[in-house]
Amino acid sequence: MTISHRFVLYIFLLFVVSCSRLYHGSWNQPYFDENVQPDKLGKNVSSWEDGARIPEDEFSVEWWYIDAKLEDSSIVVAYFYKVHNITNQYFIGFNYTSPDGVDTFKLKRFKKNDVSFSTDSCDVQFGKNYFRGNLNKYSVYLDPEDFEGFGIDLNLNSTIPPYRPQDGILKAGDDYFAWLAAVPNGKVTGNYTLNYKDNLQASGSGYHDHNWGNTYLWRLFSGWTWFRGEAGPYTVIGAELNVVNNRGGFDVPILYVADEKGEIVNEFGNKTLMTMKSDLITDLYNKKNEPQFSTFTIGTSDNVNVRISKKSLLENIDIFERAGLLSLPMKLSFSPFGIDPYYTRFSSNFNLRLSDGTSYEGTGVMEIMDLH
Repeated sequence: MTISHRFVLYIFLLFVVSCSRLYHGSWNQPYFDENVQPDKLGKNVSSWEDGARIPEDEFSVEWWYIDAKLEDSSIVVAYFYKVHNITNQYFIGFNYTSPDGVDTFKLKRFKKNDVSFSTDSCDVQFGKNYFRGNLNKYSVYLDPEDFEGFGIDLNLNSTIPPYRPQDGILKAGDDYFAWLAAVPNGKVTGNYTLNYKDNLQASGSGYHDHNWGNTYLWRLFSGWTWFRGEAGPYTVIGAELNVVNNRGGFDVPILYVADEKGEIVNEFGNKTLMTMKSDLITDLYNKKNEPQFSTFTIGTSDNVNVRISKKSLLENIDIFERAGLLSLPMKLSFSPFGIDPYYTRFSSNFNLRLSDGTSYEGTGVMEIMDLH
């Protein structure tokens, strides 16, 4: 064994010995208590809430996300991401799913001098690329030169008021993760570019949210199930967050139902919501992954019920494989602790039943994140 091999082995062993705490954090941590979550902002969302929420010099993760389902059944997804850890990192991710289900993924990193953020509204600039809006209207542009011929120039006009569960902040002790659905549903227009072919017309429906936090997601959650869809005049957002064992180890449901006239349901927590999962997924994950299910039901105490079932697989990502060159060392380092994260996205059908018995059939996207 050469000296260089010994050094690599030493670093590897040091990382393996310490990465359980690195990944999970100390086991002596405050529990997540859904009864004491921040709730001071009121129901009206202000433009500053979609601006940068964490100062650049604090440990943070923050991103602005848009997805659009176009009339030809293709799906466009983009997210502007910033991370401040040991160093600042900035990147844009782009996904395009063709009408026949072929997925294209592109990633572009940027330097600190090439990015800017506003704190009074969503105004994010990465090089020539931008994400701008005021809760009602948004413009998102990705330069095809940055993404190997793939780009978008989209407008998103909201048809549903902004939404967040309480203040949108899920907190355990000083650690938190936050979420604002700035546009739960909206109309998309504009154009997109594939392989440098310009002026492909874009028309359809879209969604935009903003996420931020001051800790690693896996230190709060072992995973989640999340859904967004449309049925009749209604937009539905549903989720179940799975809190890690050293934060309490229970599940936190969220449900939002609204139309252009206003909210029908805006509930958060186990006092008023119940969830159920069925139809075990047997063909996508390694055996050591936690069991996941392709049917997700969430209901309220006054008999509003949403039942979501997968229709087809859109994306199944081994997070380590997506890491590219880091894949092997990451797998070797985390495997002893049973850590094997996956992200899965399904095109789904769902049924919405209101408290008066009225029922609507709809379609949407369900995602499953298994962080541990």
